[in-house]
Amino acid sequence: ADVCDSNPCQNGGICLSGLSDDFYSCECPEGFTDPTCSSLVEVASIEEDPTSAGPCLPNPCHNGGMCEISEAYRGDTFIGYVCKCPQGFNGIHCQHNVNECEAEPCKNGGICTDLVANYSCECPGEFMGRNCQQRCSGPLGIEGGIVSNQQITASSTHRALFGLQKWYPYYARLNKKGLVNAWTAAENDRWPWIQINLQKKMRVTGVITQGAKRIGSPEYVKSYKIAYSNDGKSWTMYKVKGTKEDMVFRGNVDNNTPYANSFTPPIKSQYIRLYPQVCRRHCTLRMELLGCELTG
Repeated sequence: ADVCDSNPCQNGGICLSGLSDDFYSCECPEGFTDPTCSSLVEVASIEEDPTSAGPCLPNPCHNGGMCEISEAYRGDTFIGYVCKCPQGFNGIHCQHNVNECEAEPCKNGGICTDLVANYSCECPGEFMGRNCQQRCSGPLGIEGGIVSNQQITASSTHRALFGLQKWYPYYARLNKKGLVNAWTAAENDRWPWIQINLQKKMRVTGVITQGAKRIGSPEYVKSYKIAYSNDGKSWTMYKVKGTKEDMVFRGNVDNNTPYANSFTPPIKSQYIRLYPQVCRRHCTLRMELLGCELTG
């Protein structure tokens, strides 16, 4: 019986008997190799005749490099091919992962991490984008009035002059003028807070705080914590990065100089709540949030 009767060639290979010392040989279709056409070939270049095993079979190029027949030498040795490497790899056989961070792609203080054929940037809070090239630190509308009175609420309101003078939460707008020009928590409020409902999820990258004068006396928040929420019910405290410890932000030192803190990483949330920790006299505050739309 002819050895070819059992058709040992796989994947559509044509069996040829009596051509060589081996009992049979297989003529394999393009893309397959080895004695029985069972192994896939990393196909070299299209122009090359697939039946002729040359320097590109099997493919000497790593990491998806394309092998091309070429009059190439390595030193004095003729090797007959070159490897065309995909982006992110180099070397004679595309064996080296390029360190993309050497080109310093991350702008504005971003920290670069080299990945396989790629990189990532960890951006400071007020920047975003693939290379930290987009600024995200515009005022979100507390001072300007885009944030309405209804969007600003608090744990309590201080009432003075027999209840005639009320220091409402929605007075907590940066640089607000007038006799009553800030929010003040009630004197008996042990755990005061003020919150902003941004009405949709925003990227919040910082906060500016400012004190005020009440009856000629400077009052301000010396330090505070920040929490955030997407439903206004369950809150997450902003932590010191990599720990379970609540971040305590430095606040103001007088009644009028604004003081800014940035959030790195930024907060992506609809509700932001500020918890005064230490206050001078009363917890009195004017403020602004900084950031941008989630998409930038």
